[in-house]
Amino acid sequence: MNLNGFYSIILLLLFSITGMAKRQVNVLDFGVTSEIQDCTPGIIKSLQACKDGNDVELIFPKGVYNFYHDFGVDKYCFISNNDEGLKRVVFLLEKMKNFTINGQGSSFIFHGFINPFVINNSSNVVFKNFSIDFTRSFHSEATILAQNSDGLDIEIPKDYPYMINNGILVFIDEELNNRVVTSLSPENIYPYGILLEFDSKKHETASMARDYFVQNSPLPAISLGDRKVRIFHKTLKGTPGNTLVFNPSNRNYPGFAVSDCKDIRFENVTIFHAGGMGIVAQQTHNIAVVSCKITPSGNRAISTTADATHFANCTGKIELAGCLFQNQMDDATNIHGIYVQIAKKIAPDEVIVQLKHYQQLGFDFLKPETVIELVQSKSLITKGTSKIISSKRLNKDLTVVKLSKDLPNDINVGDVIADISELPFVHIHDNIIGKNRARGMLLNCKGKTIVENNTFHSAGAAIMFEGDAYYWFEQGGVSDCTIQNNIFDNCMFGVWGEAVLDVKAGIKLQRDVSRYNRNIKIINNTFRVFDDALLLQTYCVDGLIWKDNKIEKNNEYPTIRNNKSLFKVENSDNIKIEQ
Repeated sequence: MNLNGFYSIILLLLFSITGMAKRQVNVLDFGVTSEIQDCTPGIIKSLQACKDGNDVELIFPKGVYNFYHDFGVDKYCFISNNDEGLKRVVFLLEKMKNFTINGQGSSFIFHGFINPFVINNSSNVVFKNFSIDFTRSFHSEATILAQNSDGLDIEIPKDYPYMINNGILVFIDEELNNRVVTSLSPENIYPYGILLEFDSKKHETASMARDYFVQNSPLPAISLGDRKVRIFHKTLKGTPGNTLVFNPSNRNYPGFAVSDCKDIRFENVTIFHAGGMGIVAQQTHNIAVVSCKITPSGNRAISTTADATHFANCTGKIELAGCLFQNQMDDATNIHGIYVQIAKKIAPDEVIVQLKHYQQLGFDFLKPETVIELVQSKSLITKGTSKIISSKRLNKDLTVVKLSKDLPNDINVGDVIADISELPFVHIHDNIIGKNRARGMLLNCKGKTIVENNTFHSAGAAIMFEGDAYYWFEQGGVSDCTIQNNIFDNCMFGVWGEAVLDVKAGIKLQRDVSRYNRNIKIINNTFRVFDDALLLQTYCVDGLIWKDNKIEKNNEYPTIRNNKSLFKVENSDNIKIEQ
């Protein structure tokens, strides 16, 4: 054996010994078992023990673990695209390093109004081999019995306790009923704001069903006996036998909320339900979601009450690989930055900026040395770049920012700025996406993006390119995006989008010169279609190649659209479509 071979063996042995030396903490040592009613106090103790060390794995013997609201930790959270507030948290991970939670096939069951996981300022954290679910979902469901001139007759399963209170339909939780002073305590009401019909046979949104927004006018109702209820809403329509979903208008209880972290990995994690997004990450460097599932449990129509995954101002690599995302009440993913609006000019090089959307308040990303772009809000044209010299946060809305140079003459109050310091690489591959409300995914990342070997079956657009500076204030504008070797399986059977691939943005003025999205390649994909819906819509794009894509026709859905062309291109340059 030569000397190099000898050293190689020594290095392998050292690596093996180091791996074996990784400290394991077993939840059994803190009284956490499948037999006890509430595992929350023991989990909080076990997490504290893990925090005292480095390179720790928290082990759960395979089982079913229950977590209640009572002994959780309070944490006020600002979570992008979800609702801010004081959260009651079970797994609060802050400043954790080299930490793994290994469920070993366990089921984590949450009871009541509680946030499962909040992860802040942590690095090299792995979640693997467990599922999360709630005994009572944050949405409610009912079977449609009949439609009449006043509204719908429905039958509400026992999984969704309810009452008629002063002539209004109210959903509650019977388990919590014995834990609060009154059955109508706010801690016991499951509010609803959006109604949507699902096809009970296909287990997906009903063809061409639309949202009914009722958050400002709770539904009048009367009991018909035997859990049958008549709800009064003259414009509400539905097909007998289908499922009516009552979805909350808030997003208070995401499954995993990740903020200001580095190297976060989800592996073999199943999210059956969450009262918001499944996984939402903000200002996080490197995040991977691998071999995970977001799908409903039992007979439920939906999984998460918003996006399956969501990423705001993340950097490094974002990877979604080998996952199942289905039946969520919004997109499988949305990857974007944040625009803040210039509210006031203090000096030529100093401004006060404002977070505008209520689900972005408290998003604190304007740090010294941050490189920013300066963008006209109505045209979304970038008029220059600068660097932040200093920033002073006034409150959750406003921040004073001093720049490295004066604002361009054509950037004014009402225009926006956004971070472009480090753009992520996005790789989305080998996933199954579908049966959900809205689109497959929103791609708004300025870095390199590759979407390959996925199967999409979405009610609206499979992939939408967005970005706007008037409502969501989500920074978009791809610069290098490849969509290849995917199957688009009978998308566009609903109302969310204009085309299977919908390349657009919130551009109000100067569409003739604005070119928001660039360098898109759509190659070697298969489009299974049931009618002549648009396959591609683009406007304000510079550089798009459509090549070697196949179209396969079928009769899976009734014909909805009869477009003369499958492509709609407006105000764009360098578009090459080869059929």
